[in-house]
Amino acid sequence: MFRRLLLERVVLGLFLLAFSFSAMPPATAADGKSVNVFAASSLQVQYTALAEKFQAAHPGVKINISFGASATLANQIAAGAPVDIFVSADQASMAVAKTEITNPTDYVVNHVVLAVPTNSTIKNTSDLNGNVKWIQCAHTAPCGIAADRALAAEGGVKSSPVSYEASASSTLAKLLAGAVDAAVVFRTDVIANKSRLRAIEFANSQSASSQYQIGIAKSAVTKKNRWANTFLVYLKSSYIRKALSKAGFQVDSLK
Repeated sequence: MFRRLLLERVVLGLFLLAFSFSAMPPATAADGKSVNVFAASSLQVQYTALAEKFQAAHPGVKINISFGASATLANQIAAGAPVDIFVSADQASMAVAKTEITNPTDYVVNHVVLAVPTNSTIKNTSDLNGNVKWIQCAHTAPCGIAADRALAAEGGVKSSPVSYEASASSTLAKLLAGAVDAAVVFRTDVIANKSRLRAIEFANSQSASSQYQIGIAKSAVTKKNRWANTFLVYLKSSYIRKALSKAGFQVDSLK
């Protein structure tokens, strides 16, 4: 009888212990060790790898990155989407999120180019006037805004793209899939796929440029999310800027 009672108490104790652990929130949420980042899709390759390195150096910290068109991300932030850091591919998108992002600063610069498969017969932008299917980003996306400026400055292109894509990543994806003959994309996308694509530069590099900006959310400052601030410092460090420079981004200063 005594043994049976003892066994029942042990089982009950284990049950309560298991229940208490299952009811506990994840460590990252409880300890505030998570950082939500909204970043331009053109940064996906570099940021994914850099976030993994940061997490490896800081066990228990979770970096959640949502990639997409900067204009779309900015609208989501303005509508109240939870975010700690925003990295936009242009200043206009950052301005849309200004009520939530504090003191954004210039980050890096990217340039659009006309990208074609390595074996393509297309040699310059005027070749787009032939029997060529080409695309670019939507007019509201940073890559589309830069494409519009670059094409206007270049002159001579009378044809129109067969579609306007929502983001830099979707534009690139169609080109890599062979759905089109050419696409106006960021130079960094061509460098990341140099075995399959080559770039035709626009004559006016200033018109083809897009100024990226970075900033931390007011909510992250208010909640004193030290990991958000730590990750922001990491993203702005010389180490990261050098990595982005190797990927094809223009970095004006490396302190």
